[in-house]
Amino acid sequence: MNPEQVWKEIGERFADRAYAAELLQRQDQQGLDVVLELFWECALARGIRLSEQARQDAAALVDDWRAEVVQPLRQLRRRMKPLQTKVVEAAGIRAQIQAAELQAERAQIRMLCEWLDAYQARSATAQALGG
Repeated sequence: MNPEQVWKEIGERFADRAYAAELLQRQDQQGLDVVLELFWECALARGIRLSEQARQDAAALVDDWRAEVVQPLRQLRRRMKPLQTKVVEAAGIRAQIQAAELQAERAQIRMLCEWLDAYQARSATAQALGG
């Protein structure tokens, strides 16, 4: 899958305010990886159905990136929101952090697209070999 196209589709899905609010609530309350959830939706829209094991493998692939990069950026951005009334520069810095968070999520999409392409190639090879 093309990461840029997937990113665009994810943005379109997230533009539905009610759905975005639901996803963010699940993120905050249940630890849902919104990027991963929306990636699955994009794959499914293309007719790509993945086993639970495959989904776990993909989630494991991006787990460190999410935990070490995406989530700390998100937490910092959220913690800075109330500081915007106290520190003039806070809003600009917060916007830069949000941009970095989005860029990190785009990197996660690229990782997932590369994983999916390799997964599908392995599956096709196994099927051709009768496995």
